[in-house]
Amino acid sequence: MEDTRARWDRAFQEAVDYDTWGQVEEALEGYQRLQVAAAAEYVENVLQLPMNRRDGIGKLASALKYRIEELSKSSNKNVGLAGMKTLKGFMKEIIITDAVFPLPHVKPEGTITPGPVGLAFGAPAEVHDADAEEEAAMDPGDGTLRPAPAHKKGDISLVVFIDKWGFKDAMSYYEPRVAVSVRDEKGKAVEAVQETPVGRSNLSYVFFENTIYIQTPLNSLSDKAAIFFEFRHFKAKKNKKSVKAYAFMEMDEIKSGPVTLEVYKKPADYKRSKKPGLLSVKPLYLHLDLTVTQRK
Repeated sequence: MEDTRARWDRAFQEAVDYDTWGQVEEALEGYQRLQVAAAAEYVENVLQLPMNRRDGIGKLASALKYRIEELSKSSNKNVGLAGMKTLKGFMKEIIITDAVFPLPHVKPEGTITPGPVGLAFGAPAEVHDADAEEEAAMDPGDGTLRPAPAHKKGDISLVVFIDKWGFKDAMSYYEPRVAVSVRDEKGKAVEAVQETPVGRSNLSYVFFENTIYIQTPLNSLSDKAAIFFEFRHFKAKKNKKSVKAYAFMEMDEIKSGPVTLEVYKKPADYKRSKKPGLLSVKPLYLHLDLTVTQRK
């Protein structure tokens, strides 16, 4: 435990120094890597700490998340550089004592989401190909899900429950979401794209547990249409959303019950003009549950 405390303390002090000197990118990377570790420990409690110490780690993860948002989005989360500096003493006591967290307004988040850089603190960060990154427009924080549509008598409706998405580095994604789009055989969107609220992560999965109401009746879609699912996450250093991977489901795969879809490398090939490449040699899946009904 002392090794972990010392490692976290060194990382924190370095990030605060960068923040003080105005080196924003370096500060962001330092804060993000530590936030990954703190959020993971708060969720998983690998160190098997008593609740009061775990609570302090949760508050640290929240404070780091707020400072990341202040630096990357120019928002005011009432933390600031001054707030980070007040944590210096706390970081020397975290994990090993019942130190009181010095920012009383910061609380652990119930479904705290780890940050985007690295797999866990001390692990190598994933290398991204900047030229291959896809940008996505910023959407409201609570997602863009739509209510159940008013289909006509005889229409066949589809409801998709997005359960979880498997990743070997699930803890490394900040503000993970799933964008869902219905595409025709030419790759054109048939209806507006829906996006889930932010998911929550553990070591192997990002959990969403959201219900998506497909707005177009299945009987109005071509048998060559498909439904695409894109995994998006926010990259603070670039101040944009990025697509990490995608999955899709063709019409002949749609039936009531649980479904697991393979996960493919970006960018999404909406036209399905070539065989997609698997994201990893390790089996990774998107887990869904479908409900298909016909309106009486």
